[in-house]
Amino acid sequence: MPLDLNALATEYFRVWNAHDKEGIQKLHAASSTLKDWDGEHGPTNADVAKGIGGIWEAVPNIKIEVLTIFTSVTNTCVANIRVIVGDEAGTVLNVVDVIEYNDEGLVVRLDAYKA
Repeated sequence: MPLDLNALATEYFRVWNAHDKEGIQKLHAASSTLKDWDGEHGPTNADVAKGIGGIWEAVPNIKIEVLTIFTSVTNTCVANIRVIVGDEAGTVLNVVDVIEYNDEGLVVRLDAYKA
């Protein structure tokens, strides 16, 4: 049965917005990576969760607004998101996340690109 990429990505961002480090770790496969414009985290889900947790610690008001999720018959989806930094300057980033899942629906790779 094909993965419901829309549901998987929606849940990922819900957990991300909850700043749930344990929850994020559980959504990543044991062997997984995350790369964005500031660095990369991996090769384990614990490393990824630690890296994302560092973002939340550095920017405690950060939130993600999902604009569009693009899916296909593959195990990869693309999410166009707005990252609302929550700083005094009102910084908002236009970002695209390319998320690859394994057959169990766990993230094996997430690459984030900032406009």
